Amino acid sequence: MEELSLSETIEHQRKCREIAATKCSDNIYEQIRVRIVRVMREHGYIEFAAEDLGVSVSTIRRYMRFVPFEHLMRNPSLENRFDWRSMTNRKWVKLLRKHPDMIRHLKSNHTLRADEVLDILLDRPELAPHFDLSEWNRFEDDNYYWSELLIHHPEFADKCDFSTITGYVARNLLIWQPQFFDKIRIDTLWPYHWTDIIRSQPQIEEKMSAKPHCEWPFNYWVHAVQFHPELEDEFDGWDKIEWADAADFKWRQPEMYQRHHLDRIPKWGESTPCEPQNE
Repeated sequence: MEELSLSETIEHQRKCREIAATKCSDNIYEQIRVRIVRVMREHGYIEFAAEDLGVSVSTIRRYMRFVPFEHLMRNPSLENRFDWRSMTNRKWVKLLRKHPDMIRHLKSNHTLRADEVLDILLDRPELAPHFDLSEWNRFEDDNYYWSELLIHHPEFADKCDFSTITGYVARNLLIWQPQFFDKIRIDTLWPYHWTDIIRSQPQIEEKMSAKPHCEWPFNYWVHAVQFHPELEDEFDGWDKIEWADAADFKWRQPEMYQRHHLDRIPKWGESTPCEPQNE
């Protein structure tokens, strides 16, 4: 490979820095700092850099005083030399997980998304008072945020509206924190959710067995009959079973599968074949 001349090397480095700056995911303040640092490296003199950029010398000095985010992450004592305007949500998550005391720089008008707050609280639950977790209760179904937080930090249960934790995320929560069973809407659990939950937490099956069978939700019936064939005659929902659950019957209870003609259940997206009509 042919070696580059000094001027060609400098030009190549300049282009690399430009490409790095354009790919930067930071906000405008960090992009300005990166560009000023680049131009200063090219010119070497602050007056020439200011003329090239069309800004004042004082602006150059102010931005050159700022340290990059990576330096702040390594040494939080540099907080007074960091441009806090350059913070993005992604950076806040990264910073607060490592240096929770930096929360004092997070302004009240800077909004983090629910998933970003969750990422922070999973590592730093002590920061919860700085966020309005009641906002999470507005998610109506499959509330992943509450489920995930309570799996790791059940102490926040008093702030949660459990009616929003349904379906698969309810399954996840009960596998890890079965003490919330009485708070969950069990009618939102699918048959395979019940199978997974009881495999991990068999005491929940004991709780269900203690209930009158008339209080069992349909999907629990579908699960229970597969593992307790003595319930077959008591179950009257064979015509409501879906294709995915019928497939489970096929390998767990093949005789039951044939007896109730579960092989006739159409797959999802398919219509039930019409019966031939007599002419």
